[in-house]
Amino acid sequence: MADPISRPSLPAQCASNRCRRAARSGVLGRRPAEPDARLCGPCRRALAADLAALPALHRESEQHLVLPARQGGLARVTGHRPDPPPVSDAALEARHDAVVRLASWARLVLDETGAGKPPERTVPALAAFLGRHVGLLAAHPAAGPAADEIARVATALRGVVAPPRPELVPLGRCVEPGCEAEVTLPERGGDDLVLRGPMCGAGHVLTPRQWLLLNRRQSMSEAEETA
Repeated sequence: MADPISRPSLPAQCASNRCRRAARSGVLGRRPAEPDARLCGPCRRALAADLAALPALHRESEQHLVLPARQGGLARVTGHRPDPPPVSDAALEARHDAVVRLASWARLVLDETGAGKPPERTVPALAAFLGRHVGLLAAHPAAGPAADEIARVATALRGVVAPPRPELVPLGRCVEPGCEAEVTLPERGGDDLVLRGPMCGAGHVLTPRQWLLLNRRQSMSEAEETA
């Protein structure tokens, strides 16, 4: 009896959640891991890019530790000493989490290599250390969790440095005479709505009375369309 035809084994799939999410959403198929690694090429490059970006993100996030006066209110004076300015819990947590997570993965690398001096417990030193050993991380059984956790650290710091702006809901044309710009509101309300109300693209901020006029005009337009 002839020997069965040997078939080359398929490479293992990438261990990163980036690939899992993309496959579930149908954006692309789950990518195979690189030879001698547990991450695909794009996910390994994304891990290296996150590590390279972390020092600057951590440095910039320091500028967002103190909340603006409009969020924290005016400093209350007690006696001769004002209260300290309000601090952003999100910025504090993201900065602290970055150090803790990177230090944990640096310890794993040190345990695997069995040599070398531990890096300083700072984001620049830890990120540089891990960047030099990104190949070891990509090949480690914990490569998927490492890539995902470092990606979450970078995402959290990016959210502090440049928080995503809310989607704007169009309300209609401006009611100011001669202005045809679109009036919008943040989809989820928030500080922009409380502070300024609806505003058109030309910069006109609608008063409550103008907002009612806009709503009335919009309702009349919708009624005419359904008539």
